Amino acid sequence: MPVCRHLSTVTALAALALAALTSMTACSADSTLDSGGAVPTSEIDQTVASDVGESFAANVSLFQENESFQENLSGGSSTFMAGRSGADLGAESRTVTCDGPDADGWFGCISYTSRGLTITRQIRFWNGESLALGWSPTLTDSVNHRWSRTGTFESVLKPGKMFSINEADTASMVVTRAVPVLHTWNGAGVAHDSSTYQVNGVTRIFAYAAADTAAALTFTMPRSANPYPTSGSISRHLSLHITAGGFDKTVTRDATITFDGSSTAVLQVGALTCSLDLATGAVSGCH
Repeated sequence: MPVCRHLSTVTALAALALAALTSMTACSADSTLDSGGAVPTSEIDQTVASDVGESFAANVSLFQENESFQENLSGGSSTFMAGRSGADLGAESRTVTCDGPDADGWFGCISYTSRGLTITRQIRFWNGESLALGWSPTLTDSVNHRWSRTGTFESVLKPGKMFSINEADTASMVVTRAVPVLHTWNGAGVAHDSSTYQVNGVTRIFAYAAADTAAALTFTMPRSANPYPTSGSISRHLSLHITAGGFDKTVTRDATITFDGSSTAVLQVGALTCSLDLATGAVSGCH
């Protein structure tokens, strides 16, 4: 099926990203150049959990945005809801124009900016084995997405902490027409992100190289009544380079978030198990 062919690309992307991260880890074992200015392990663990939590919450909102974008693409443009929902974050209606489809069925859409990030999209529709010109609530059975996000913005949870984002993702959504209708996403992505903040006048830089995987991430329709995934997971394998004055260290972590339809998800980061508020991105109760 066309979706299966696309998912082979997703799998290849994840494999390449993982290989790159493995190579980075092999070349840079944990090291501390200046223990006098060391960043405590507890601070590293807390910052990683917080950074990953905000990122995962944003990813869930992006899949919500993908849903809105695909269902509203018609006549070469999509008027959709962009941005995160939740306390003090908001969402806004945006209209984006797209060219295409090309010979492979892809629509290429102009870039737009949401919450400090520039987002560029490609999208492709399938009715069974045939390419389609847009969304049909009765005929569309899968949609392929490619997108990138770049930019810098301030953390909504920690004033003064700045995030820099450079990410590329690809995913496929499959429709299951049952009662209720389900939209199930599988995908992969690569990220080169960083968070920066100060402690006692010393700048901490947490620079991440990561490979992400979305597995059976399922939304129950109607989306307006079910804004959060009812099942599935997003996982991240990351290599982290931390600098703070003379302090220099590289660590690796695996993180996974699992969903049950509620606004609170279970977040596992290394040895920590936490709760993640999907509306705000706040991480709590780590143990």
